[in-house]
Amino acid sequence: MSNLNTNRLTQIAILAVITLAIGYQSLQSMRANTWYFNALNILKQPESTITPEELELADRAITFATSQDPSQPHYWQLSAYIKMLNLAVTSEQNKNKLLVYQQAEKELLKSLELRQTWSETWIALAQVVSYQEGPTEHVYEYIQQAKKFGPYKFDVQLGIIQIALMNWQQLPPKYKALYVAELNSAVKYGNEFYEIFRLAKKINRLPTVCLSLQFGSHFKAIRSSYIFKDYCG
Repeated sequence: MSNLNTNRLTQIAILAVITLAIGYQSLQSMRANTWYFNALNILKQPESTITPEELELADRAITFATSQDPSQPHYWQLSAYIKMLNLAVTSEQNKNKLLVYQQAEKELLKSLELRQTWSETWIALAQVVSYQEGPTEHVYEYIQQAKKFGPYKFDVQLGIIQIALMNWQQLPPKYKALYVAELNSAVKYGNEFYEIFRLAKKINRLPTVCLSLQFGSHFKAIRSSYIFKDYCG
């Protein structure tokens, strides 16, 4: 009888420990999710209106989220995005660009460890590594992974075009072929295509894009648009 009571007490104790552990994990997840949405809400406004102070708050929020629940791939992806956005806002004052790139790369790799099928994460990783290495084979492999999981996603095409334009002076032939292919494919996305003009202007590569669109019947509708004339006229 004594053994039976002891076994029951042991089972109850084990169950209590399991219940407490599950409750603690649930609480951690809830807290992490709250911090994640705090960061996300800051980023919902247009990028041009986000202040460095707001980005600092967003960075702190997502850091809390990843510390509370490091198993969520979208937390790590957002953390890397915030770091890169903060660098874009403070580029003139920031003297540790390489360190920021390395931190963002590490977080994107962590995100991909947890979920390998996000094409947006692969192309973000390709962009971050290209800032450090240029158009290397390493970057090209990441691009191929992005295309594998998101062959029809405009964000992937835009990311590839950005990498090509930013490294145009040292672009290997296979990258140029990739640039042309993605530019041709992007036409299918209608008004989204015009993001390419805005991107090119932002990184001072508008003449390259305008020249690329001068030839080919598939660009005829683009060339006749008022936006083309506005950017390239």
